[in-house]
Amino acid sequence: MALVGHQTLLPDGQLTLADLWPVDETKIVITGLNPAPPSVAAGHYYQGRNGKLMLNRVASAMFNPEFLQGEHLDDALVSQGIGFTDLVKSPTVGEKDVSEQQLVESLPEFERKLADRDVQLVISIYRHAGLRLLGRKKLVHPGIQDELTSWGARVFITPNPYGAAEQALPVYEELGHEVYGIQTDPVFQRVLPKDWVEFYETVYKVAPYSSKSLDEIAWNMYDDEVKAKLGALPTPPWRLKK
Repeated sequence: MALVGHQTLLPDGQLTLADLWPVDETKIVITGLNPAPPSVAAGHYYQGRNGKLMLNRVASAMFNPEFLQGEHLDDALVSQGIGFTDLVKSPTVGEKDVSEQQLVESLPEFERKLADRDVQLVISIYRHAGLRLLGRKKLVHPGIQDELTSWGARVFITPNPYGAAEQALPVYEELGHEVYGIQTDPVFQRVLPKDWVEFYETVYKVAPYSSKSLDEIAWNMYDDEVKAKLGALPTPPWRLKK
Protein backbone atom coordinates (compact mmCIF):
# COMPACT_ATOMS: atom_id res chain seq x y z
CA MET A 1 0.00 0.00 0.00
CA ALA A 2 1.38 3.39 -1.02
CA LEU A 3 1.29 5.95 1.77
CA VAL A 4 -0.14 9.40 1.10
CA GLY A 5 1.06 12.70 2.55
CA HIS A 6 2.19 12.19 6.14
CA GLN A 7 0.63 8.78 6.62
CA THR A 8 2.61 6.20 8.56
CA LEU A 9 1.96 2.79 10.12
CA LEU A 10 1.81 1.95 13.80
CA PRO A 11 3.54 -1.24 15.02
CA ASP A 12 0.20 -3.08 14.83
CA GLY A 13 -0.21 -2.07 11.18
CA GLN A 14 -2.80 0.63 11.85
CA LEU A 15 -2.65 3.66 9.57
CA THR A 16 -2.05 6.99 11.30
CA LEU A 17 -0.26 10.34 10.85
CA ALA A 18 3.45 10.78 11.46
CA ASP A 19 4.72 13.47 13.79
CA LEU A 20 5.85 16.58 11.90
CA TRP A 21 8.95 18.43 13.11
CA PRO A 22 10.50 21.53 11.51
CA VAL A 23 14.02 21.28 10.13
CA ASP A 24 15.32 23.68 12.76
CA GLU A 25 14.41 23.78 16.45
CA THR A 26 10.79 23.20 17.42
CA LYS A 27 9.66 25.92 19.83
CA ILE A 28 5.91 25.54 19.23
CA VAL A 29 3.86 22.39 18.70
CA ILE A 30 0.19 21.92 17.77
CA THR A 31 -1.33 18.79 19.25
CA GLY A 32 -4.67 17.10 19.54
CA LEU A 33 -6.09 14.08 21.32
CA ASN A 34 -5.63 11.73 18.34
CA PRO A 35 -5.95 11.79 14.53
CA ALA A 36 -9.42 11.79 12.99
CA PRO A 37 -10.15 9.31 10.17
CA PRO A 38 -10.59 12.04 7.50
CA SER A 39 -7.16 13.42 8.39
CA VAL A 40 -5.51 10.00 8.23
CA ALA A 41 -7.19 9.29 4.88
CA ALA A 42 -5.92 12.61 3.47
CA GLY A 43 -2.45 12.23 5.00
CA HIS A 44 -2.63 15.68 6.60
CA TYR A 45 -3.56 17.03 10.02
CA TYR A 46 -7.03 18.45 10.81
CA GLN A 47 -8.89 17.61 7.63
CA GLY A 48 -12.32 17.10 9.19
CA ARG A 49 -14.83 19.96 9.18
CA ASN A 50 -14.20 21.01 12.78
CA GLY A 51 -10.50 20.25 12.52
CA LYS A 52 -10.08 22.58 9.54
CA LEU A 53 -11.95 25.31 11.40
CA MET A 54 -9.79 24.99 14.52
CA LEU A 55 -6.47 24.83 12.66
CA ASN A 56 -7.41 27.85 10.57
CA ARG A 57 -8.22 29.85 13.69
CA VAL A 58 -4.94 28.89 15.34
CA ALA A 59 -2.92 29.61 12.20
CA SER A 60 -4.61 32.98 11.67
CA ALA A 61 -3.78 33.98 15.24
CA MET A 62 -0.10 33.16 14.73
CA PHE A 63 0.77 34.30 11.21
CA ASN A 64 -0.22 36.65 8.44
CA PRO A 65 -1.94 34.67 5.64
CA GLU A 66 0.77 35.60 3.13
CA PHE A 67 3.24 33.43 5.05
CA LEU A 68 0.99 30.36 4.91
CA GLN A 69 1.01 29.46 1.25
CA GLY A 70 0.50 26.01 -0.24
CA GLU A 71 -2.16 23.35 -0.58
CA HIS A 72 -1.98 22.04 2.99
CA LEU A 73 -1.94 24.20 6.10
CA ASP A 74 0.04 21.74 8.20
CA ASP A 75 2.91 21.88 5.69
CA ALA A 76 2.80 25.68 5.62
CA LEU A 77 2.96 25.84 9.42
CA VAL A 78 5.84 23.37 9.61
CA SER A 79 7.78 25.59 7.19
CA GLN A 80 7.25 28.41 9.70
CA GLY A 81 8.70 26.35 12.57
CA ILE A 82 5.53 24.76 14.01
CA GLY A 83 5.46 21.04 14.87
CA PHE A 84 2.51 18.60 14.87
CA THR A 85 1.79 15.52 16.97
CA ASP A 86 -1.03 13.84 18.93
CA LEU A 87 -1.36 12.46 22.44
CA VAL A 88 -2.66 9.12 21.16
CA LYS A 89 -1.56 8.01 17.71
CA SER A 90 -4.42 5.54 17.02
CA PRO A 91 -7.20 7.25 15.02
CA THR A 92 -10.82 7.17 16.16
CA VAL A 93 -14.06 8.84 15.11
CA GLY A 94 -14.59 10.60 18.44
CA GLU A 95 -13.00 11.27 21.82
CA LYS A 96 -15.27 8.73 23.53
CA ASP A 97 -13.56 6.00 21.51
CA VAL A 98 -10.21 6.73 23.20
CA SER A 99 -9.90 4.72 26.41
CA GLU A 100 -8.42 5.92 29.68
CA GLN A 101 -5.84 3.15 29.38
CA GLN A 102 -4.70 4.52 26.01
CA LEU A 103 -4.36 7.99 27.51
CA VAL A 104 -2.34 6.78 30.48
CA GLU A 105 -0.06 4.59 28.35
CA SER A 106 0.52 7.27 25.69
CA LEU A 107 1.27 10.20 28.00
CA PRO A 108 4.91 9.37 28.99
CA GLU A 109 6.11 9.08 25.37
CA PHE A 110 4.06 12.12 24.33
CA GLU A 111 5.60 14.18 27.12
CA ARG A 112 9.11 12.89 26.47
CA LYS A 113 9.22 13.85 22.79
CA LEU A 114 8.05 17.38 23.58
CA ALA A 115 10.44 17.79 26.51
CA ASP A 116 13.40 16.39 24.53
CA ARG A 117 12.85 19.10 21.93
CA ASP A 118 12.47 21.74 24.65
CA VAL A 119 9.15 22.89 23.19
CA GLN A 120 8.22 26.25 24.72
CA LEU A 121 4.53 26.40 23.78
CA VAL A 122 2.08 23.53 23.35
CA ILE A 123 -1.07 24.50 21.44
CA SER A 124 -3.78 22.02 22.37
CA ILE A 125 -6.58 21.74 19.82
CA TYR A 126 -9.45 21.13 22.22
CA ARG A 127 -8.63 20.45 25.86
CA HIS A 128 -7.51 16.84 26.16
CA ALA A 129 -3.80 16.88 25.35
CA GLY A 130 -3.14 20.14 27.17
CA LEU A 131 -4.91 19.08 30.35
CA ARG A 132 -3.11 15.73 30.43
CA LEU A 133 0.26 17.48 30.18
CA LEU A 134 -0.73 19.65 33.14
CA GLY A 135 -2.08 16.75 35.19
CA ARG A 136 -5.63 18.12 35.21
CA LYS A 137 -8.95 16.74 34.02
CA LYS A 138 -11.10 19.89 34.06
CA LEU A 139 -10.65 23.08 32.06
CA VAL A 140 -11.02 26.27 34.09
CA HIS A 141 -10.62 28.63 31.13
CA PRO A 142 -9.36 28.42 27.53
CA GLY A 143 -6.24 30.22 26.35
CA ILE A 144 -2.84 30.31 28.06
CA GLN A 145 -2.98 28.14 31.17
CA ASP A 146 -1.64 29.26 34.52
CA GLU A 147 0.47 26.14 35.12
CA LEU A 148 3.55 25.01 33.20
CA THR A 149 4.37 21.54 31.91
CA SER A 150 6.91 19.35 33.72
CA TRP A 151 9.74 20.80 31.59
CA GLY A 152 8.51 24.41 31.82
CA ALA A 153 6.47 24.96 28.63
CA ARG A 154 3.35 27.12 28.38
CA VAL A 155 0.10 25.47 27.27
CA PHE A 156 -2.60 27.14 25.15
CA ILE A 157 -5.99 25.42 24.96
CA THR A 158 -8.32 26.50 22.17
CA PRO A 159 -11.74 27.99 22.94
CA ASN A 160 -14.93 26.08 22.26
CA PRO A 161 -15.45 26.19 18.46
CA TYR A 162 -19.20 26.68 18.97
CA GLY A 163 -18.82 29.64 21.35
CA ALA A 164 -19.41 33.29 20.49
CA ALA A 165 -16.80 34.76 18.16
CA GLU A 166 -16.44 37.92 20.25
CA GLN A 167 -15.48 35.78 23.25
CA ALA A 168 -12.95 33.69 21.32
CA LEU A 169 -11.21 36.63 19.62
CA PRO A 170 -9.29 37.95 22.67
CA VAL A 171 -8.25 34.38 23.53
CA TYR A 172 -6.71 33.89 20.09
CA GLU A 173 -5.10 37.34 20.32
CA GLU A 174 -3.43 36.07 23.48
CA LEU A 175 -2.02 33.18 21.45
CA GLY A 176 -0.71 35.58 18.81
CA HIS A 177 1.12 37.62 21.42
CA GLU A 178 2.65 34.50 22.96
CA VAL A 179 3.89 33.19 19.60
CA TYR A 180 5.22 36.62 18.64
CA GLY A 181 7.25 36.76 21.84
CA ILE A 182 8.68 33.26 21.39
CA GLN A 183 9.53 33.60 17.71
CA THR A 184 11.20 36.99 18.02
CA ASP A 185 13.18 36.32 21.21
CA PRO A 186 16.05 36.88 21.73
CA VAL A 187 16.59 38.76 18.44
CA PHE A 188 13.88 41.32 19.04
CA GLN A 189 13.83 41.41 22.83
CA ARG A 190 17.51 41.46 23.79
CA VAL A 191 19.91 42.08 20.91
CA LEU A 192 20.18 45.68 19.77
CA PRO A 193 21.21 46.28 16.13
CA LYS A 194 24.70 47.62 15.43
CA ASP A 195 23.64 49.20 12.12
CA TRP A 196 20.63 49.78 9.89
CA VAL A 197 21.23 46.53 7.99
CA GLU A 198 20.71 44.53 11.18
CA PHE A 199 17.78 46.75 12.08
CA TYR A 200 15.92 45.99 8.84
CA GLU A 201 16.88 42.29 8.96
CA THR A 202 15.10 42.16 12.31
CA VAL A 203 12.05 43.87 10.83
CA TYR A 204 11.84 41.12 8.20
CA LYS A 205 12.21 38.42 10.88
CA VAL A 206 9.40 39.89 12.95
CA ALA A 207 7.02 40.46 10.01
CA PRO A 208 5.60 36.91 9.72
CA TYR A 209 4.47 37.02 13.35
CA SER A 210 2.90 40.46 13.33
CA SER A 211 -0.28 41.88 11.85
CA LYS A 212 1.46 45.24 11.38
CA SER A 213 2.92 46.52 8.11
CA LEU A 214 6.70 46.68 7.65
CA ASP A 215 6.57 50.44 8.17
CA GLU A 216 4.64 50.03 11.42
CA ILE A 217 7.04 47.39 12.71
CA ALA A 218 10.07 49.56 11.92
CA TRP A 219 8.45 52.58 13.55
CA ASN A 220 7.81 50.68 16.79
CA MET A 221 10.80 48.32 16.78
CA TYR A 222 13.11 50.22 19.13
CA ASP A 223 12.89 53.46 21.06
CA ASP A 224 14.18 56.76 19.67
CA GLU A 225 17.43 56.53 21.65
CA VAL A 226 18.42 53.30 19.92
CA LYS A 227 17.52 54.69 16.50
CA ALA A 228 19.49 57.88 17.18
CA LYS A 229 22.64 55.83 17.82
CA LEU A 230 22.34 54.28 14.35
CA GLY A 231 22.55 57.67 12.64
CA ALA A 232 20.50 59.10 9.80
CA LEU A 233 17.43 57.05 8.92
CA PRO A 234 17.84 55.53 5.43
CA THR A 235 15.02 54.64 3.06
CA PRO A 236 13.68 51.20 4.10
CA PRO A 237 14.64 48.44 1.62
CA TRP A 238 10.99 47.52 0.96
CA ARG A 239 10.40 51.08 -0.26
CA LEU A 240 13.42 50.97 -2.58
CA LYS A 241 11.89 47.94 -4.32
CA LYS A 242 8.70 49.80 -5.23
